Amino acid sequence: MVQLVSDASVSLRGSERVLNVVNNAMNQPLSAVPSWFSVRSWLLRIGYYNLMKDKQIANDWCWIIDHTIQLGKTKFLLVLGVRLSELPEKRSLQRSDLEIIELLPVTTSTGEIVYEQLEKIVSKTGVPRLIVSDNGTDVKLGVAKFRKEHIGCVSIYDIKHKTACLLKAELSNNKEWLEFTEHASQAKKQLQQTALSHIAPPNQRSKSRYMNLEILVDWAIKTLTALEIKNDFKPHETEQLHKLAWLPACKDKLDEWTELLQVAQLAEDNVRQECITREGYKVLEVQFNVNLPELKSSTALKLKNDLIDFVRIQGQQCRDNERLLGSSEIIESTFGKQKNLEQQYSKEGFTSLILGIGASIGTLTIDTVKQALHSTPVKK
Repeated sequence: MVQLVSDASVSLRGSERVLNVVNNAMNQPLSAVPSWFSVRSWLLRIGYYNLMKDKQIANDWCWIIDHTIQLGKTKFLLVLGVRLSELPEKRSLQRSDLEIIELLPVTTSTGEIVYEQLEKIVSKTGVPRLIVSDNGTDVKLGVAKFRKEHIGCVSIYDIKHKTACLLKAELSNNKEWLEFTEHASQAKKQLQQTALSHIAPPNQRSKSRYMNLEILVDWAIKTLTALEIKNDFKPHETEQLHKLAWLPACKDKLDEWTELLQVAQLAEDNVRQECITREGYKVLEVQFNVNLPELKSSTALKLKNDLIDFVRIQGQQCRDNERLLGSSEIIESTFGKQKNLEQQYSKEGFTSLILGIGASIGTLTIDTVKQALHSTPVKK
């Protein structure tokens, strides 16, 4: 039941219903199915145990840090950790690879506050070799001060946020892109109550939109293909096609933006799977030459060179034969898992369910559950 919630994203109440269905299908092997409230209690106790248990002191820890924010005054600094010696090879980092190091509530955060928080966490793992973040202003300042006090610690800027910033720099003042997004926004409103609502453009985020650029470009390419084969539309749908008359004029630009996305995706995949190394930029350059040998747009070529240069500069922090984590996306995934657990309660600010983060990190085994429940009474 705990795994249904933590691994399969089933709701707390849903876990009880699922097990009832399974129990009935198996002719009642269980005399009674535990209530959803029991599952909630188990999750919190396991989360608390994982958070508070002793961590191994070592000099090769990597901390992944970020703030999770919800409605209300409070936000949490979450610190996840993985030993560099235990980084997976040829695949992206997963929650099962991690440990939860710290979860700290704050009502305000500055560089000084983040620095003080990091100093306190040192007692749990020792000074980390690496801190990975999205370079939010307060986090960046706090990490910089922390590194001044601990010379052997280095920091890496998350590759996904880096590519998003480069894309933003390229497109935020691009006339054709701004016109395209404006047309898409208008078409969304015009089509959502019509027979063509099924091909209306996706919602555009006002924040972090360049991290979701591919959603809008992918919609445009698929819709353009459908428009070129008008036989797929019924008569009452054809009457609304004039609201997408602007899209064919974007065809050439869509090719250019697709190349941008391909370059960004290749670099992100490379860093996720290969990590950051001294010679990593050479490996990335080879991958570009093999997988994207004929880039046509100057913007895509510029992005390619910028990303190779970024990986090269990051790699200068590596020691001989050292691999440094280059992505903090796993912490964003953890926040998403937590919001799914809290569901409608997230609108009321944080609750004790915040401890559910601890239950979703690491590998859940029978022994872990037994130790957690023995050592963590409900009172804690």
